[in-house]
Amino acid sequence: MKKTCPMIRRFLLSLAYLALSASGLVAEVARSEGATNILFVTMDDMNWDSIGVYGCPIPEISPNIDRLAREGMRFEYAFNQTSSCVPSRTTYQTGRYPHVNGVLSFYNVDFNLETLPEILRRMGYTTGVVNKPRDTSISEEYSKYWDYHRIMNGPDKRGAITYEDSLNAFFDLVESKGNPFYCVVNIADPHKPFFNDEASKKRGFDLYAPSIEYSLDDVEVPPFLVEHPSIREEMRNYYNSVKRGDDCVGVVLETLAARGHEEDTLVIFVSDHGMPLPFAKSSLYTNGTRTPWIARWPGKVERGRLESDLMVSAIDFMPTILDVVGAGVFDHLPGNSLLPALLGQSQRGPEFVFTEFNDIAGGHPFPMRAVYTKTHAYIFNAWANGERRFQSASTTHTSEKTLRELAKKGGTAAERYEFLVNRCLEEFYDYRADPHASRNLIDHRDHAEEIERLRSALASWMRETDDYALEAFEKRGSREQLIDWMDKIDAEALARAETLQWKRHSNRAGETGENTLLYRLH
Repeated sequence: MKKTCPMIRRFLLSLAYLALSASGLVAEVARSEGATNILFVTMDDMNWDSIGVYGCPIPEISPNIDRLAREGMRFEYAFNQTSSCVPSRTTYQTGRYPHVNGVLSFYNVDFNLETLPEILRRMGYTTGVVNKPRDTSISEEYSKYWDYHRIMNGPDKRGAITYEDSLNAFFDLVESKGNPFYCVVNIADPHKPFFNDEASKKRGFDLYAPSIEYSLDDVEVPPFLVEHPSIREEMRNYYNSVKRGDDCVGVVLETLAARGHEEDTLVIFVSDHGMPLPFAKSSLYTNGTRTPWIARWPGKVERGRLESDLMVSAIDFMPTILDVVGAGVFDHLPGNSLLPALLGQSQRGPEFVFTEFNDIAGGHPFPMRAVYTKTHAYIFNAWANGERRFQSASTTHTSEKTLRELAKKGGTAAERYEFLVNRCLEEFYDYRADPHASRNLIDHRDHAEEIERLRSALASWMRETDDYALEAFEKRGSREQLIDWMDKIDAEALARAETLQWKRHSNRAGETGENTLLYRLH
């Protein structure tokens, strides 16, 4: 059979889907009494293993999230497609990889396909987003996606009571319309600044304290960092912020129950990516892309179940929701519906999960690609050509600054810091023996066969998805060609920073208020 190129195939599938939608063959739900409500709860910058049910040893760190898992199910091997806020969140709402939907950084996109909230609105759902509508939406035409949106600023983003107020306002709208609902609640913690950080105190974010405040002795420094008083203090502040975020989750769930929707709502909980520290956020290691994924659906999902066979990722969210609500057509999406798994049926999952990183929030490009199995990962760092040094939001935070100072004295800290900012072109990890990716085995003969298998799988995926980084991957044997390629990519990223509508007030090119263009894939 003759193969169609990926770009043409996606276009044809999109036309087919739009034709089905126009003809009314996509199921319409409007005002159905038996329709399932959807509540999607996210936490910001939280490591997958920072909560009790995923192994965090800190007592009472996450009783509300843990209760959600006891009343539902959790996926052991769940991933985000990237470890940057806006590209990660828009993957959930578009069902497409960041390099496919065009969201490489923090800018608005002229997207020519329907997003999840648009489809659900057309089906009769009332849609809403509480906190971070800018980062959840592919553009800032909020009325195109959401019947209700609430932007939170300052300390409001950290207070459980403000989430309760906003959710109640949304439910008032739902009751007035009489429709089923799709609501996204984005809890700001534990995003920087952490509780008790100087910046948090200065900006008034500590107005709302966690229900339990942990001490330095209560917390642990993760093995991918180094033990130091400043780093331990930052970890204490981080875990206090996790606790405050769990307090917010508790109020969200209580409000859902108080408004009479606990029994008719599918609740899904994730984190958008890992903690904002070196080797986590803005990386493709498990501490960057792995996420807790918990689903509670009374009467449908078996209580307390652990799914440890299936690998899932953010691209599976949209087809799952469309399947749950009976939308009928989602073959144009790259992910899989997890409805069989939710219902306790056997389901065969993918052999690989693919993750990516493109530009940091300010617009500097650091393209990386990774392929995961449950036990191993291969990472390709297209930017790591010996000319560039990695930077991210963590560069200005305490832990990385401390690591940078310790590196001046040599030893392990120097090795870790130099690897952080320089990397290798290729990395390979055995997560069974090295869960925090501290030993790069790319040149290890015993793993040569598996390395080549994952390298080949990544290349196939990049071709299938028309990935712009494929050019670099195919030139990985030439340092000079990689440098030229990165110079070209950097120029393109700068042009985006100079002209596109940015989701923040500034980027690498300066102030963004005068930027007018929307990004669109060619």
